[in-house]
Amino acid sequence: MTKAQDHITKVKSLPCALCGQHAPSDAHHILEGRIKGRKCSDYCTIPLCKDCHQGERNGIHGQQIMLKIMKENELNLLAKTIEKLYA
Repeated sequence: MTKAQDHITKVKSLPCALCGQHAPSDAHHILEGRIKGRKCSDYCTIPLCKDCHQGERNGIHGQQIMLKIMKENELNLLAKTIEKLYA
């Protein structure tokens, strides 16, 4: 297992960064798709439950309702994820 794969495994073991639903979570690449044809580093991932990740209304890949309700952005969630993992 590479260090990046180990990091992803740890991220998936955390509760959802938006709603707090218990793990396992998806590891969402925060900047994925913003640079055409490029995937962001595996270290730029945040834990999200299925609904907050891919849900049509709540999901980051949907209408982002939960992100707006929680008044969060992906970079803040990344910082909180890193703090939970390494502080």
